[in-house]
Amino acid sequence: MIIQILCNLMEDGYQKRGRDVWVSPFFSGANVAFRREALKNIGAYDEKCITGEDRDVCLRLAGDGWELYFEPRAKVGHKNRLSARSLVRQWFGYGFHHPYVAKKNSSSAIRVYRPRLTKGKDALYKILLQIPFPLSISIFLTPFLVMHALLALAVLLAALGIYTPSIITGVAALITTVFYFKSDLKRKSIYDAFAFVVLRYMANFALLIGGLLGGAKLRMFYIGATFDYKG
Repeated sequence: MIIQILCNLMEDGYQKRGRDVWVSPFFSGANVAFRREALKNIGAYDEKCITGEDRDVCLRLAGDGWELYFEPRAKVGHKNRLSARSLVRQWFGYGFHHPYVAKKNSSSAIRVYRPRLTKGKDALYKILLQIPFPLSISIFLTPFLVMHALLALAVLLAALGIYTPSIITGVAALITTVFYFKSDLKRKSIYDAFAFVVLRYMANFALLIGGLLGGAKLRMFYIGATFDYKG
């Protein structure tokens, strides 16, 4: 699921290296093979990585000069979580443990990522801002984050009696919310649409909270990328 967060389907063959660590290509550990020589050079998986170990090992391979090659005919089946509770726990774990991989493989700085405006087989996010800073701060400007930030701002402005800006901000929050949920609402049945709305929201909320708590544990501020459908 992490690949679905950060990149669309990959180009066949050798992968282009991203300029930034966190949007560089990597392969999920569920379906990948490594040359023995490559692992001898960089070492085995990092046992401190509870999740994101596949991203970490691919970043270390790239740093050692190895290339990543994508073969679309090599497919495996993967079972998803069977209950809402296990899904939420899984995504909370993703959020909680990803800051470790981010901090390990990058220098301290303020980094802000934005979604790419064009569609295609590439990283879904692009670095918008990168400033050296004593602490590590990573923020992905996802529709999920923006709609909550706008809603919170609208409520705050209304509470302060600043009504016109509050209404404008509220409308912007509504538009962003519709944009976030529109792919789920296209389902054939109302039941499927409702189920996908609830499950994806729960997963992304768990991911957000997990990232904040996991980052705080490492003395960093981390708001990761959420699971948003991209065409």
